[in-house]
Amino acid sequence: MLRSQLLPIEPRFAPQRFALLLAGLAATSMQALGADTEASYLEKIQSHFDRVLEVGVDKYGDDTNDLWIASIDLRKGGQNESVDSKSRRAYRRIHAPRGSNLYWDIPLLVTAHRVSELSGDRKYSEGADRCVSAFLERCVSDKNGFFLWGNHLFYDVFRDEIERIGHFSHEARPIPVAWEAITRVSPEAAAACVRSMAELHVVDHESGFFDRHAPTNKKEIDPDEEFVAKCYPFIETGGVLVESIAWLAAQRPDDRQQLIDTALKVARFSAADHGEETGVVRNQGHRKRWDYYHGTTEIGLWAGDLLRAAELTGVDEFVAIAEPGLLAYLEHGWDADAGKYYGALRVEDAKPRHPEEEQEYPYQPDLYADVWEPLFPIHDYPMAMAEACLSFYERTGKEAYREAAQRWIEHIENSLPAKHLSERHGGHWVDGAYAADYGAVIHYLSRAAKVLDDDRARELAHQIAREAVGTLYIEDLGAFRSHPGEDVADTIDGLGTLFLALLELETGEDGDLMGYHF
Repeated sequence: MLRSQLLPIEPRFAPQRFALLLAGLAATSMQALGADTEASYLEKIQSHFDRVLEVGVDKYGDDTNDLWIASIDLRKGGQNESVDSKSRRAYRRIHAPRGSNLYWDIPLLVTAHRVSELSGDRKYSEGADRCVSAFLERCVSDKNGFFLWGNHLFYDVFRDEIERIGHFSHEARPIPVAWEAITRVSPEAAAACVRSMAELHVVDHESGFFDRHAPTNKKEIDPDEEFVAKCYPFIETGGVLVESIAWLAAQRPDDRQQLIDTALKVARFSAADHGEETGVVRNQGHRKRWDYYHGTTEIGLWAGDLLRAAELTGVDEFVAIAEPGLLAYLEHGWDADAGKYYGALRVEDAKPRHPEEEQEYPYQPDLYADVWEPLFPIHDYPMAMAEACLSFYERTGKEAYREAAQRWIEHIENSLPAKHLSERHGGHWVDGAYAADYGAVIHYLSRAAKVLDDDRARELAHQIAREAVGTLYIEDLGAFRSHPGEDVADTIDGLGTLFLALLELETGEDGDLMGYHF
Protein backbone atom coordinates (compact mmCIF):
# COMPACT_ATOMS: atom_id res chain seq x y z
CA MET A 1 0.00 0.00 0.00
CA LEU A 2 1.26 3.47 -0.84
CA ARG A 3 2.28 5.77 1.97
CA SER A 4 0.12 8.63 0.74
CA GLN A 5 0.06 10.78 3.87
CA LEU A 6 1.81 14.09 3.50
CA LEU A 7 5.23 14.31 5.08
CA PRO A 8 6.21 17.51 6.85
CA ILE A 9 8.75 19.81 5.27
CA GLU A 10 11.25 21.30 7.69
CA PRO A 11 11.78 25.04 7.20
CA ARG A 12 15.40 26.03 6.86
CA PHE A 13 14.76 29.36 8.54
CA ALA A 14 13.30 30.08 11.96
CA PRO A 15 9.89 31.83 11.77
CA GLN A 16 11.26 35.12 13.05
CA ARG A 17 13.72 35.14 10.16
CA PHE A 18 11.08 34.75 7.44
CA ALA A 19 10.05 38.40 7.58
CA LEU A 20 13.67 39.51 7.27
CA LEU A 21 14.28 37.05 4.46
CA LEU A 22 11.28 38.15 2.42
CA ALA A 23 12.11 41.80 2.97
CA GLY A 24 15.61 41.11 1.70
CA LEU A 25 14.23 39.24 -1.29
CA ALA A 26 11.98 42.14 -2.19
CA ALA A 27 14.82 44.64 -1.91
CA THR A 28 17.13 42.48 -4.00
CA SER A 29 14.44 42.00 -6.60
CA MET A 30 13.70 45.73 -6.81
CA GLN A 31 17.36 46.42 -7.45
CA ALA A 32 17.57 43.68 -10.07
CA LEU A 33 14.33 44.47 -11.88
CA GLY A 34 14.10 48.22 -11.61
CA ALA A 35 11.84 50.61 -9.70
CA ASP A 36 8.82 49.97 -11.95
CA THR A 37 8.58 46.36 -10.76
CA GLU A 38 6.15 45.89 -7.89
CA ALA A 39 6.56 42.21 -7.06
CA SER A 40 9.56 40.04 -6.40
CA TYR A 41 10.18 36.90 -8.41
CA LEU A 42 9.05 34.86 -5.42
CA GLU A 43 5.78 36.76 -5.21
CA LYS A 44 5.12 36.35 -8.92
CA ILE A 45 5.84 32.64 -8.75
CA GLN A 46 3.57 32.28 -5.72
CA SER A 47 0.84 34.06 -7.64
CA HIS A 48 1.32 31.65 -10.54
CA PHE A 49 0.98 28.61 -8.28
CA ASP A 50 -2.09 30.13 -6.62
CA ARG A 51 -3.71 30.28 -10.05
CA VAL A 52 -2.73 26.87 -11.42
CA LEU A 53 -3.35 24.93 -8.18
CA GLU A 54 -6.92 26.20 -8.47
CA VAL A 55 -7.58 25.78 -12.20
CA GLY A 56 -4.85 23.35 -13.32
CA VAL A 57 -5.76 20.06 -11.62
CA ASP A 58 -7.75 17.11 -12.96
CA LYS A 59 -11.45 18.02 -12.69
CA TYR A 60 -12.45 15.90 -15.67
CA GLY A 61 -13.98 12.46 -16.19
CA ASP A 62 -15.45 10.39 -13.39
CA ASP A 63 -12.19 10.22 -11.45
CA THR A 64 -11.35 13.78 -10.38
CA ASN A 65 -8.08 14.06 -8.48
CA ASP A 66 -5.02 16.22 -7.75
CA LEU A 67 -2.94 15.46 -10.85
CA TRP A 68 -1.63 18.59 -12.56
CA ILE A 69 -2.85 18.81 -16.12
CA ALA A 70 -0.16 19.19 -18.75
CA SER A 71 -1.59 22.13 -20.70
CA ILE A 72 -3.50 24.84 -18.84
CA ASP A 73 -5.55 27.64 -20.39
CA LEU A 74 -4.53 30.40 -18.01
CA ARG A 75 -7.45 32.69 -18.92
CA LYS A 76 -10.36 30.27 -19.03
CA GLY A 77 -8.86 27.85 -16.54
CA GLY A 78 -8.66 24.13 -17.03
CA GLN A 79 -7.56 22.18 -20.09
CA ASN A 80 -6.16 24.09 -23.05
CA GLU A 81 -8.33 22.73 -25.85
CA SER A 82 -6.00 23.82 -28.66
CA VAL A 83 -2.96 21.94 -27.38
CA ASP A 84 -2.68 19.61 -30.39
CA SER A 85 -2.47 22.39 -32.95
CA LYS A 86 -0.54 24.88 -30.86
CA SER A 87 2.13 22.82 -29.16
CA ARG A 88 5.51 23.16 -30.85
CA ARG A 89 8.00 21.81 -28.36
CA ALA A 90 7.65 18.08 -28.99
CA TYR A 91 7.62 16.21 -32.28
CA ARG A 92 4.91 13.84 -31.08
CA ARG A 93 2.33 13.78 -28.26
CA ILE A 94 4.93 13.93 -25.50
CA HIS A 95 3.19 17.13 -24.41
CA ALA A 96 0.33 14.89 -23.12
CA PRO A 97 -2.67 16.52 -24.87
CA ARG A 98 -5.75 16.38 -22.61
CA GLY A 99 -3.65 14.62 -20.01
CA SER A 100 -1.05 14.71 -17.27
CA ASN A 101 2.61 13.65 -17.34
CA LEU A 102 4.42 13.80 -14.01
CA TYR A 103 7.84 13.28 -15.60
CA TRP A 104 7.73 16.69 -17.24
CA ASP A 105 6.30 18.19 -14.04
CA ILE A 106 9.46 17.33 -12.07
CA PRO A 107 10.94 20.87 -12.15
CA LEU A 108 7.56 22.27 -11.04
CA LEU A 109 7.35 19.80 -8.16
CA VAL A 110 10.77 20.90 -6.96
CA THR A 111 9.76 24.55 -7.36
CA ALA A 112 6.63 24.07 -5.29
CA HIS A 113 8.69 22.74 -2.39
CA ARG A 114 11.21 25.56 -2.80
CA VAL A 115 8.45 28.20 -2.76
CA SER A 116 7.01 26.73 0.44
CA GLU A 117 10.49 26.74 1.96
CA LEU A 118 11.05 30.40 1.11
CA SER A 119 7.57 31.73 1.82
CA GLY A 120 6.65 29.63 4.84
CA ASP A 121 3.34 28.71 3.15
CA ARG A 122 2.96 24.92 3.07
CA LYS A 123 0.14 24.83 0.52
CA TYR A 124 2.55 24.70 -2.45
CA SER A 125 4.49 21.76 -1.05
CA GLU A 126 1.27 20.03 -0.04
CA GLY A 127 -0.16 20.54 -3.53
CA ALA A 128 2.94 18.90 -5.02
CA ASP A 129 2.67 15.96 -2.61
CA ARG A 130 -1.02 15.50 -3.43
CA CYS A 131 -0.15 15.46 -7.13
CA VAL A 132 2.50 12.76 -6.58
CA SER A 133 0.11 10.74 -4.44
CA ALA A 134 -2.58 10.89 -7.14
CA PHE A 135 0.00 9.80 -9.70
CA LEU A 136 1.19 6.84 -7.66
CA GLU A 137 -2.38 5.66 -7.15
CA ARG A 138 -3.08 5.63 -10.91
CA CYS A 139 0.13 5.50 -12.92
CA VAL A 140 2.32 2.65 -11.68
CA SER A 141 2.69 -0.64 -13.52
CA ASP A 142 1.32 -3.59 -11.58
CA LYS A 143 3.78 -5.83 -13.46
CA ASN A 144 7.10 -4.26 -12.49
CA GLY A 145 6.61 -1.00 -10.61
CA PHE A 146 7.57 1.24 -13.54
CA PHE A 147 6.09 4.71 -13.44
CA LEU A 148 3.78 5.16 -16.42
CA TRP A 149 5.16 8.48 -17.53
CA GLY A 150 7.80 9.98 -19.84
CA ASN A 151 7.95 10.10 -23.61
CA HIS A 152 5.59 7.24 -24.48
CA LEU A 153 2.95 7.27 -21.72
CA PHE A 154 0.67 9.78 -20.04
CA TYR A 155 -2.58 9.82 -18.07
CA ASP A 156 -5.67 10.91 -20.06
CA VAL A 157 -7.65 13.01 -17.57
CA PHE A 158 -10.86 12.77 -19.60
CA ARG A 159 -10.83 9.01 -20.11
CA ASP A 160 -9.25 8.30 -16.71
CA GLU A 161 -6.70 5.87 -18.11
CA ILE A 162 -3.12 5.61 -19.30
CA GLU A 163 -2.60 6.50 -22.94
CA ARG A 164 0.34 5.35 -24.97
CA ILE A 165 2.38 7.24 -27.56
CA GLY A 166 3.36 4.52 -29.98
CA HIS A 167 3.86 1.73 -27.45
CA PHE A 168 3.74 1.02 -23.72
CA SER A 169 7.39 1.72 -22.95
CA HIS A 170 9.15 3.49 -20.11
CA GLU A 171 11.39 6.24 -21.46
CA ALA A 172 12.70 9.04 -19.25
CA ARG A 173 14.96 11.55 -20.96
CA PRO A 174 16.48 14.12 -20.84
CA ILE A 175 15.64 15.73 -17.47
CA PRO A 176 16.98 14.13 -14.28
CA VAL A 177 14.44 12.75 -11.82
CA ALA A 178 14.13 14.42 -8.42
CA TRP A 179 13.50 11.13 -6.65
CA GLU A 180 13.23 12.89 -3.30
CA ALA A 181 10.01 14.53 -4.53
CA ILE A 182 8.60 11.00 -4.92
CA THR A 183 10.04 9.53 -1.72
CA ARG A 184 8.22 12.19 0.32
CA VAL A 185 5.07 10.25 -0.55
CA SER A 186 6.37 6.71 -1.11
CA PRO A 187 10.02 5.67 -0.83
CA GLU A 188 8.97 2.15 -1.76
CA ALA A 189 7.45 3.21 -5.10
CA ALA A 190 10.51 5.28 -6.04
CA ALA A 191 12.88 2.42 -5.23
CA ALA A 192 10.75 -0.09 -7.18
CA CYS A 193 10.77 2.12 -10.28
CA VAL A 194 14.54 2.61 -10.18
CA ARG A 195 15.11 -1.11 -9.70
CA SER A 196 13.07 -1.78 -12.82
CA MET A 197 15.13 0.83 -14.66
CA ALA A 198 18.32 -0.96 -13.59
CA GLU A 199 16.92 -4.32 -14.65
CA LEU A 200 14.80 -3.70 -17.76
CA HIS A 201 16.55 -0.80 -19.50
CA VAL A 202 19.82 -2.75 -19.37
CA VAL A 203 19.69 -5.30 -22.18
CA ASP A 204 23.04 -6.97 -21.47
CA HIS A 205 24.11 -6.92 -17.83
CA GLU A 206 27.65 -7.99 -18.68
CA SER A 207 28.48 -5.23 -21.17
CA GLY A 208 26.11 -2.52 -19.89
CA PHE A 209 24.34 -2.31 -23.26
CA PHE A 210 21.04 -0.51 -22.64
CA ASP A 211 18.03 0.77 -24.53
CA ARG A 212 16.13 4.03 -24.22
CA HIS A 213 12.92 1.95 -23.94
CA ALA A 214 11.88 -0.61 -21.33
CA PRO A 215 8.66 -2.65 -21.18
CA THR A 216 6.12 -1.64 -18.55
CA ASN A 217 4.15 -4.88 -18.83
CA LYS A 218 6.89 -7.48 -18.22
CA LYS A 219 9.03 -8.65 -15.33
CA GLU A 220 11.90 -9.56 -17.64
CA ILE A 221 12.98 -9.06 -21.24
CA ASP A 222 14.03 -11.50 -23.93
CA PRO A 223 16.92 -9.78 -25.77
CA ASP A 224 16.65 -11.80 -28.96
CA GLU A 225 18.13 -10.62 -32.26
CA GLU A 226 14.97 -8.78 -33.34
CA PHE A 227 14.71 -6.98 -29.99
CA VAL A 228 18.36 -5.92 -29.96
CA ALA A 229 18.16 -4.63 -33.54
CA LYS A 230 15.59 -2.04 -32.45
CA CYS A 231 17.53 -0.68 -29.47
CA TYR A 232 18.74 2.93 -29.22
CA PRO A 233 21.33 3.46 -26.44
CA PHE A 234 21.19 7.28 -26.48
CA ILE A 235 23.73 8.69 -24.06
CA GLU A 236 21.11 11.06 -22.62
CA THR A 237 19.09 8.00 -21.58
CA GLY A 238 22.25 6.40 -20.21
CA GLY A 239 22.97 9.47 -18.12
CA VAL A 240 19.52 9.58 -16.51
CA LEU A 241 19.77 5.82 -15.95
CA VAL A 242 23.21 6.03 -14.30
CA GLU A 243 22.25 8.91 -12.02
CA SER A 244 18.97 7.26 -10.99
CA ILE A 245 20.66 3.95 -10.13
CA ALA A 246 23.34 5.87 -8.22
CA TRP A 247 20.62 7.69 -6.29
CA LEU A 248 19.13 4.38 -5.19
CA ALA A 249 22.59 3.05 -4.27
CA ALA A 250 23.11 6.16 -2.13
CA GLN A 251 20.13 5.10 0.00
CA ARG A 252 22.43 2.24 1.12
CA PRO A 253 20.23 -0.76 0.34
CA ASP A 254 21.52 -4.31 0.73
CA ASP A 255 22.34 -4.47 -3.01
CA ARG A 256 24.20 -1.13 -3.04
CA GLN A 257 27.36 -2.56 -4.66
CA GLN A 258 25.39 -4.40 -7.32
CA LEU A 259 23.59 -1.18 -8.23
CA ILE A 260 26.88 0.72 -8.44
CA ASP A 261 28.35 -2.01 -10.65
CA THR A 262 25.35 -1.78 -12.99
CA ALA A 263 25.62 2.00 -13.22
CA LEU A 264 29.34 1.79 -13.96
CA LYS A 265 28.77 -0.76 -16.74
CA VAL A 266 26.14 1.46 -18.37
CA ALA A 267 28.48 4.46 -18.18
CA ARG A 268 31.45 2.51 -19.58
CA PHE A 269 29.34 1.20 -22.44
CA SER A 270 28.59 4.73 -23.72
CA ALA A 271 32.15 5.99 -23.17
CA ALA A 272 33.62 3.11 -25.18
CA ASP A 273 31.87 4.26 -28.38
CA HIS A 274 34.21 7.06 -29.45
CA GLY A 275 36.44 8.01 -32.34
CA GLU A 276 39.87 6.43 -32.03
CA GLU A 277 41.62 9.55 -33.34
CA THR A 278 39.26 12.22 -32.00
CA GLY A 279 37.86 10.90 -28.74
CA VAL A 280 34.43 12.24 -29.74
CA VAL A 281 31.74 10.01 -28.19
CA ARG A 282 28.88 8.78 -30.37
CA ASN A 283 25.38 9.85 -29.40
CA GLN A 284 24.50 6.19 -29.72
CA GLY A 285 26.82 3.42 -30.82
CA HIS A 286 24.39 0.80 -32.11
CA ARG A 287 22.13 1.78 -35.03
CA LYS A 288 23.96 3.31 -37.96
CA ARG A 289 22.08 6.49 -38.65
CA TRP A 290 23.23 10.10 -38.17
CA ASP A 291 23.68 9.87 -34.37
CA TYR A 292 26.00 6.86 -34.73
CA TYR A 293 28.40 8.95 -36.79
CA HIS A 294 28.19 12.11 -34.67
CA GLY A 295 28.61 13.40 -31.14
CA THR A 296 26.66 16.42 -29.91
CA THR A 297 26.43 18.69 -26.89
CA GLU A 298 24.47 15.82 -25.34
CA ILE A 299 27.88 14.69 -24.09
CA GLY A 300 27.70 17.48 -21.51
CA LEU A 301 24.32 16.36 -20.25
CA TRP A 302 25.65 12.80 -19.90
CA ALA A 303 28.85 13.94 -18.19
CA GLY A 304 26.88 16.01 -15.69
CA ASP A 305 24.75 12.97 -14.82
CA LEU A 306 27.90 10.89 -14.25
CA LEU A 307 29.48 13.56 -12.08
CA ARG A 308 26.40 13.59 -9.86
CA ALA A 309 26.54 9.78 -9.74
CA ALA A 310 30.06 10.14 -8.36
CA GLU A 311 28.87 12.64 -5.76
CA LEU A 312 25.99 10.38 -4.73
CA THR A 313 28.09 7.24 -4.36
CA GLY A 314 31.60 8.50 -3.64
CA VAL A 315 32.85 6.46 -6.63
CA ASP A 316 35.34 8.60 -8.55
CA GLU A 317 35.38 6.23 -11.52
CA PHE A 318 32.21 7.90 -12.82
CA VAL A 319 34.23 11.11 -13.25
CA ALA A 320 37.09 9.28 -14.96
CA ILE A 321 34.62 7.71 -17.40
CA ALA A 322 33.00 11.05 -18.24
CA GLU A 323 36.03 13.31 -18.68
CA PRO A 324 37.64 12.09 -21.96
CA GLY A 325 34.48 12.50 -24.05
CA LEU A 326 33.64 15.89 -22.57
CA LEU A 327 37.18 17.19 -23.05
CA ALA A 328 37.25 15.90 -26.65
CA TYR A 329 34.13 17.87 -27.54
CA LEU A 330 35.47 20.99 -25.88
CA GLU A 331 38.73 20.64 -27.79
CA HIS A 332 37.17 20.25 -31.22
CA GLY A 333 33.77 21.92 -30.91
CA TRP A 334 34.62 25.62 -30.54
CA ASP A 335 34.40 27.99 -33.54
CA ALA A 336 36.46 31.02 -32.50
CA ASP A 337 35.33 33.08 -35.50
CA ALA A 338 31.64 32.64 -34.70
CA GLY A 339 32.16 32.68 -30.92
CA LYS A 340 29.95 29.59 -30.62
CA TYR A 341 30.13 25.85 -30.08
CA TYR A 342 29.11 23.55 -32.90
CA GLY A 343 25.92 21.55 -32.56
CA ALA A 344 27.43 18.24 -33.70
CA LEU A 345 30.84 16.81 -34.58
CA ARG A 346 31.71 13.84 -36.77
CA VAL A 347 33.18 11.06 -34.67
CA GLU A 348 35.70 10.10 -37.34
CA ASP A 349 37.45 13.45 -37.83
CA ALA A 350 35.76 15.90 -35.38
CA LYS A 351 34.58 18.12 -38.24
CA PRO A 352 31.32 20.00 -37.65
CA ARG A 353 28.17 18.52 -39.09
CA HIS A 354 26.52 20.81 -41.69
CA PRO A 355 22.74 20.29 -41.53
CA GLU A 356 22.14 21.47 -45.11
CA GLU A 357 24.28 18.59 -46.35
CA GLU A 358 22.65 15.86 -44.25
CA GLN A 359 18.86 16.02 -44.11
CA GLU A 360 18.02 12.33 -43.97
CA TYR A 361 16.59 12.74 -40.46
CA PRO A 362 14.97 15.99 -39.31
CA TYR A 363 15.57 15.95 -35.54
CA GLN A 364 19.22 16.92 -35.45
CA PRO A 365 21.20 19.92 -34.15
CA ASP A 366 21.86 22.94 -36.31
CA LEU A 367 25.40 23.93 -37.28
CA TYR A 368 25.81 25.72 -33.95
CA ALA A 369 24.36 24.70 -30.61
CA ASP A 370 21.19 26.77 -30.20
CA VAL A 371 20.45 27.94 -26.67
CA TRP A 372 16.93 29.04 -27.70
CA GLU A 373 15.88 25.95 -29.69
CA PRO A 374 12.63 24.63 -28.16
CA LEU A 375 12.13 21.35 -30.02
CA PHE A 376 12.62 18.04 -28.22
CA PRO A 377 14.39 15.83 -29.12
CA ILE A 378 17.16 17.13 -31.37
CA HIS A 379 20.02 15.97 -29.11
CA ASP A 380 21.33 19.49 -28.54
CA TYR A 381 21.74 20.49 -24.88
CA PRO A 382 24.05 23.51 -24.83
CA MET A 383 23.29 24.69 -21.30
CA ALA A 384 23.63 21.19 -19.86
CA MET A 385 27.11 21.11 -21.40
CA ALA A 386 27.88 24.58 -20.04
CA GLU A 387 26.78 23.49 -16.55
CA ALA A 388 29.00 20.41 -16.82
CA CYS A 389 31.98 22.63 -17.62
CA LEU A 390 31.40 24.62 -14.43
CA SER A 391 30.89 21.47 -12.37
CA PHE A 392 34.01 19.74 -13.65
CA TYR A 393 36.01 22.94 -13.16
CA GLU A 394 34.87 23.12 -9.54
CA ARG A 395 35.81 19.48 -9.00
CA THR A 396 39.09 19.30 -10.94
CA GLY A 397 40.34 22.87 -11.32
CA LYS A 398 41.36 22.10 -14.91
CA GLU A 399 41.94 25.12 -17.12
CA ALA A 400 40.14 23.50 -20.07
CA TYR A 401 36.87 23.62 -18.14
CA ARG A 402 37.34 27.20 -16.97
CA GLU A 403 38.10 28.31 -20.53
CA ALA A 404 35.05 26.43 -21.83
CA ALA A 405 32.82 27.97 -19.16
CA GLN A 406 33.95 31.45 -20.26
CA ARG A 407 33.32 30.52 -23.88
CA TRP A 408 29.75 29.51 -23.06
CA ILE A 409 29.17 33.02 -21.73
CA GLU A 410 30.42 34.35 -25.06
CA HIS A 411 28.24 31.85 -26.91
CA ILE A 412 25.17 33.12 -25.04
CA GLU A 413 26.02 36.76 -25.79
CA ASN A 414 26.38 35.92 -29.48
CA SER A 415 22.98 34.18 -29.43
CA LEU A 416 21.06 37.25 -28.25
CA PRO A 417 18.37 38.43 -28.66
CA ALA A 418 16.35 35.37 -27.73
CA LYS A 419 14.39 34.17 -30.75
CA HIS A 420 12.98 30.83 -31.86
CA LEU A 421 11.19 29.35 -34.84
CA SER A 422 7.52 28.71 -34.16
CA GLU A 423 7.96 25.38 -35.96
CA ARG A 424 11.13 23.44 -36.68
CA HIS A 425 10.48 23.55 -40.43
CA GLY A 426 8.70 26.24 -42.42
CA GLY A 427 7.83 28.37 -39.42
CA HIS A 428 8.38 32.03 -38.61
CA TRP A 429 10.66 33.68 -36.09
CA VAL A 430 9.19 34.69 -32.75
CA ASP A 431 10.73 37.14 -30.29
CA GLY A 432 11.39 35.53 -26.95
CA ALA A 433 12.05 31.97 -25.81
CA TYR A 434 10.44 29.03 -24.06
CA ALA A 435 10.53 28.98 -20.26
CA ALA A 436 13.00 26.09 -19.97
CA ASP A 437 15.49 27.80 -22.28
CA TYR A 438 15.28 31.10 -20.43
CA GLY A 439 15.67 29.24 -17.14
CA ALA A 440 18.66 27.17 -18.22
CA VAL A 441 20.50 30.23 -19.55
CA ILE A 442 19.73 32.36 -16.48
CA HIS A 443 20.79 29.60 -14.11
CA TYR A 444 24.06 29.03 -15.94
CA LEU A 445 24.95 32.71 -16.02
CA SER A 446 24.03 33.20 -12.36
CA ARG A 447 26.15 30.22 -11.36
CA ALA A 448 29.04 31.18 -13.66
CA ALA A 449 29.07 34.65 -12.12
CA LYS A 450 29.75 33.07 -8.73
CA VAL A 451 32.13 30.29 -9.79
CA LEU A 452 34.17 32.45 -12.16
CA ASP A 453 33.68 35.79 -10.35
CA ASP A 454 32.40 37.20 -13.64
CA ASP A 455 30.44 40.46 -13.43
CA ARG A 456 29.43 40.29 -17.09
CA ALA A 457 27.75 36.92 -16.53
CA ARG A 458 25.88 38.41 -13.58
CA GLU A 459 24.68 41.36 -15.66
CA LEU A 460 23.56 39.06 -18.46
CA ALA A 461 21.67 36.85 -16.00
CA HIS A 462 19.67 39.82 -14.71
CA GLN A 463 19.14 41.18 -18.22
CA ILE A 464 17.76 37.88 -19.51
CA ALA A 465 15.68 37.39 -16.35
CA ARG A 466 14.00 40.77 -16.94
CA GLU A 467 13.31 39.75 -20.53
CA ALA A 468 11.92 36.37 -19.50
CA VAL A 469 9.53 37.89 -16.98
CA GLY A 470 8.53 40.63 -19.41
CA THR A 471 7.84 38.07 -22.12
CA LEU A 472 6.11 35.36 -20.09
CA TYR A 473 4.45 36.96 -17.05
CA ILE A 474 0.80 37.96 -17.58
CA GLU A 475 0.18 40.86 -15.22
CA ASP A 476 -3.63 40.80 -15.19
CA LEU A 477 -3.66 37.07 -14.42
CA GLY A 478 -0.70 36.98 -12.08
CA ALA A 479 0.58 33.89 -13.90
CA PHE A 480 3.31 32.86 -16.34
CA ARG A 481 2.72 31.61 -19.86
CA SER A 482 5.29 28.97 -20.79
CA HIS A 483 6.09 30.27 -24.29
CA PRO A 484 5.41 33.52 -26.16
CA GLY A 485 2.19 34.12 -28.04
CA GLU A 486 -0.34 32.10 -26.02
CA ASP A 487 -1.71 32.48 -22.50
CA VAL A 488 -1.04 28.82 -21.85
CA ALA A 489 1.14 26.93 -19.37
CA ASP A 490 2.45 23.69 -20.92
CA THR A 491 4.41 21.52 -18.50
CA ILE A 492 6.78 20.32 -21.22
CA ASP A 493 7.90 23.93 -21.73
CA GLY A 494 9.73 23.91 -18.40
CA LEU A 495 8.29 26.70 -16.25
CA GLY A 496 9.79 25.01 -13.21
CA THR A 497 13.27 25.40 -14.66
CA LEU A 498 12.67 29.12 -15.14
CA PHE A 499 11.22 29.51 -11.66
CA LEU A 500 14.15 27.78 -9.95
CA ALA A 501 16.59 29.98 -11.86
CA LEU A 502 14.73 33.17 -10.93
CA LEU A 503 14.59 32.16 -7.27
CA GLU A 504 18.30 31.42 -7.21
CA LEU A 505 19.05 34.75 -8.88
CA GLU A 506 16.88 36.54 -6.34
CA THR A 507 18.06 34.78 -3.17
CA GLY A 508 21.66 34.13 -4.14
CA GLU A 509 21.34 30.46 -3.13
CA ASP A 510 20.10 27.35 -4.89
CA GLY A 511 18.47 25.79 -1.85
CA ASP A 512 17.82 22.09 -1.48
CA LEU A 513 16.74 21.17 -5.01
CA MET A 514 15.86 17.58 -4.09
CA GLY A 515 18.22 16.04 -6.59
CA TYR A 516 17.06 18.22 -9.48
CA HIS A 517 19.81 19.77 -11.58
CA PHE A 518 19.74 21.89 -14.70
